[in-house]
Amino acid sequence: MNPIFAQFIQPSLEDRLQEGIRHAMALGAEGAEAFLTVSRSRRAKVRNGVLEDLTSSKRGGLGIRVLRGGRAGLATTTDLQRVDYREVFQQAWDLAALGDNDPWLRQADPSGVDDLPERYDPRAEALSSEERIQRALTLEAEARKASTKVCAVRDASWSDGAGVSLLLTQRGVRAYDLGSSCSASIELAVEEEGDRQASWHYDVGRHPDAFSLEAIGREAALKGERKLRPQALPAGKYPVVLHPEVAVDLLGIIAGMLSAESVLKQRSLFAGKLGQLIASPLLSLVDDGRLPEGLGSEPWDGEGLPTRRNVLIQDGVLQTYLHTLKTAAEMGVAPTGTAGRGLGSNPGVTTFNLFPKAGSQTPEQLYSLAGNGVLITEIMGLHTVDPVSGDLSVGASGVRIRNGELAESVDRLTIAGNLRDFLTRISALGSDLRWYGSQAGLSILLEEMALGGA
Repeated sequence: MNPIFAQFIQPSLEDRLQEGIRHAMALGAEGAEAFLTVSRSRRAKVRNGVLEDLTSSKRGGLGIRVLRGGRAGLATTTDLQRVDYREVFQQAWDLAALGDNDPWLRQADPSGVDDLPERYDPRAEALSSEERIQRALTLEAEARKASTKVCAVRDASWSDGAGVSLLLTQRGVRAYDLGSSCSASIELAVEEEGDRQASWHYDVGRHPDAFSLEAIGREAALKGERKLRPQALPAGKYPVVLHPEVAVDLLGIIAGMLSAESVLKQRSLFAGKLGQLIASPLLSLVDDGRLPEGLGSEPWDGEGLPTRRNVLIQDGVLQTYLHTLKTAAEMGVAPTGTAGRGLGSNPGVTTFNLFPKAGSQTPEQLYSLAGNGVLITEIMGLHTVDPVSGDLSVGASGVRIRNGELAESVDRLTIAGNLRDFLTRISALGSDLRWYGSQAGLSILLEEMALGGA
């Protein structure tokens, strides 16, 4: 294990937690777990060339879960300096008596190894305060250099940090993770002939050289320019190209609906659809917790199971739901190693590195195929999609496509219909797979969809 781990969680703290686990088992518990997270971060923020904020923080917390008579009791604390944690385990034990009986509660046995590439890079934390400030200033300068229409920078920020997590159970599970990250983001305004528009962009990586400040600034400025002087779009049916950022949001919504817990509660559009065609045969969707260099890669999930590669949708066919140990037991299937964990809650489903398989067409080729359509660059309100019916009515903005070329900006669009429309109307996929943190998107061409204009 990386020696940096001990800077966050000292062996003596682990010993005290193990003592608490033994105390819970002596009380008669069927299981006892300690989940610990500790992180430290630093941030520099500038606005219009002036330093606005320079912060450094360290935070941590402990979540305890005790299983008692088919019930789970939860307790939390942020005090990581305690000499004795038996009182916290006692609290979880007492609370377990008040819970509902759940015959499907399960725990993992120790398994798997950490064979992933190193997730911690010391270059992130080695930066000085002056270097962080300079990176934020450079980001702002790059945006202004990319476009003379940038009239204000509301926030140019550089952040970096590192963190660890550790899960201990009475079964001998010791699932840990150590990682670092850097990010840069900018929010700006552009103006032309009295029209002012806001835009932003960001990128994330494991170390300071993992992304380009120039590229972030240029993309933010381009987004702003693309929104200037929007025109009205007559209501009608148009071929639609989804920008990769929109695809990320859309695919994230779909992955959330593949939670087995939602399926069991009949709160998912995809309940009862295993093995069925739910999307265009062009779409394959994967979540890979062990993707080399993936920003979401971890050796174990939140229950101590080894992470894995899960193909969620293959050639349009739904292959699997995402499970915790509990839902896998209830549905009589193998677990998927996709549990996430918070300090004060039972394990729930998460994704690690979610991405669609790329197509073969460039964005420009998709615009050409669209002919006279619309490039959707933003969708507002996807979180309002009805998870059971899939019905939606969301706002959108983008760029008109005329004769296969990007033309004027359009905004105040309305897309009303069903999530199935986005899935079944896919007619081509772009080759431009782009990562946004631990999720990736690409350009997607949809057959004609109804768009309402202002």
